[in-house]
Amino acid sequence: MKNKLFQLIQQKLFSKKILTFIVCLLIASFLWIINALNHNYTRTIAIPVRYVNLPKDRVISGELPRYILADIKTSGAKLAFILLKKNLNEIVIDVEALTKKKKMNMVAINAQSMIGNMSKRLNSEVELLKIKPDSIYFNFGKSCQKIIPVKPDLHVNFNPLYNYTDKVKITPAFVTITGDSALISKIDSISTEKIVLNKLNKNISQVTDLVLPEELASRVAVSISKVTLNLSIDKYTESVIEVPVSVVNLPRGYQVKTFPDKVQVKYQVAMGLYEKIAAKDFKMTIDYSKLNQAKTKIKVEQGVCPDNIKIIKIYPEKVEYILRKQ
Repeated sequence: MKNKLFQLIQQKLFSKKILTFIVCLLIASFLWIINALNHNYTRTIAIPVRYVNLPKDRVISGELPRYILADIKTSGAKLAFILLKKNLNEIVIDVEALTKKKKMNMVAINAQSMIGNMSKRLNSEVELLKIKPDSIYFNFGKSCQKIIPVKPDLHVNFNPLYNYTDKVKITPAFVTITGDSALISKIDSISTEKIVLNKLNKNISQVTDLVLPEELASRVAVSISKVTLNLSIDKYTESVIEVPVSVVNLPRGYQVKTFPDKVQVKYQVAMGLYEKIAAKDFKMTIDYSKLNQAKTKIKVEQGVCPDNIKIIKIYPEKVEYILRKQ
């Protein structure tokens, strides 16, 4: 029964009439596409703009356009070719060369002169109808300098039992930025490019670029473009040490005795620092201001501990105490 049904469907689908219809449909679709590609169309494209050689003795206070919008007219085939291009050739504007002879506070540059021959730029014959903006204005303001810290955009995944042995060292840790005073006052730091490190198990030194937000890149000058990040990494081990319990915020005339008077501190430490760790490097405390006469136990808190030590557990977490007046 199933075979007969399958044969019937096959005969219907591959009959001469069906095949003829499919062929005609494909031919009609092909002719429609050819006709559409031969028609002229109008489209707005965005051409990226990059500014280089910013003047060192003057700063740009206004925001510069990152794109020039161009209305073009061309055939469907050529427009399809243009739109299929992943990146349009950017317009590079040498600000120093264009403005050095003009000492006014505002300089206007004709945008169309920067674009040049549109057909040559797009590698396709097009008609340029309109551009926006038609001019690029450089407003020069009062120059100001500021020293700001560098912040690493660092994402690290360590191998099991590995971690930092010291803070990430940045060289240099501070940079000087120059720009319009109103703009510079809003910038408190500068980031590096994003760095992702996986399964890290050794020291690493890496040179990385500094990154300003895109809207600031053409308006703010940075004293350097790269910094070096140094990461100190070591394998970690676990250990336990006995630390005395001390009392903080204890008023005069009072004495607190804890039971026990020492606690066990379980911690992780880098192998290279293991031999240097001693009980005197830790401070475990109870806070007198948190004593409750209705309760006989109080929580032990972490006071001081060496850098790059991770406390895992304090045992016991609470100790008994006796409060005496001297």
